[in-house]
Amino acid sequence: MAYTVVYRSFPEVAVPYVSAVVDLDAGGTLKGNLVDAGADPSAIAVGMPVETVYRTAAEADDAGNPVLTYAFRPVEASS
Repeated sequence: MAYTVVYRSFPEVAVPYVSAVVDLDAGGTLKGNLVDAGADPSAIAVGMPVETVYRTAAEADDAGNPVLTYAFRPVEASS
């Protein structure tokens, strides 16, 4: 995973947030936001393991279906 902390964005988009580029285990690369990690660079590391999570992006589409998006969150180390 590579990342950047974004401090300036579009109106109504909360900052700071972490934008990440993640290499998938099965191949391929995705860009998305890193969530549940804060925006403190000392708590984020290039190459740290992450997992995909799904969040509601909007209340509903025109048919009443919830609109989902994906993000990434750090995987906690097992002890």
